[in-house]
Amino acid sequence: MVEKEIHPRHTIILNSGEICNHIWFIIQGFAMIYIEKEDKKIPYQFWDENEIMVPVNSFFKQLPADGCIQVLEKSTLLAISFSNIQKLTEAFPEFNIFMCNLLLNLQYSAERRVFNLTSIDPGERYALLLKESPFIVRKAPVELISAYLGVSRKTLNRIRAKK
Repeated sequence: MVEKEIHPRHTIILNSGEICNHIWFIIQGFAMIYIEKEDKKIPYQFWDENEIMVPVNSFFKQLPADGCIQVLEKSTLLAISFSNIQKLTEAFPEFNIFMCNLLLNLQYSAERRVFNLTSIDPGERYALLLKESPFIVRKAPVELISAYLGVSRKTLNRIRAKK
């Protein structure tokens, strides 16, 4: 039921508008989901090694994806299809508990991200990013980090200079 995938860096594995038919576990690598606005990539989520990567609405509701998923490093992923997830939930009722917990964690993360973007200043957002997700600062280019934080590259450079 699980397939191993190896993708070179900068590979897009899901395009905007496509329906996501897989959920992935990142064995090795780093990825993001982003939208394009004025020819710029605006990431709204990053995933690192040992994390489950899934665009929730596209996968679970089988709707067209809002953004593109791109691996930023050479990545080794374990993929499981939507139909195989359904088979697992039917065959193993306890798997439903795992899926429910996964969705609750993803919802919590999404709510925290919206809260942080709308209620704390950019310096605090950067400090929180360093504390909670230092892998993003280590692995992502500055222009993606600034877009993720909702600030200009110039503002991010000023914030970083103060640290």
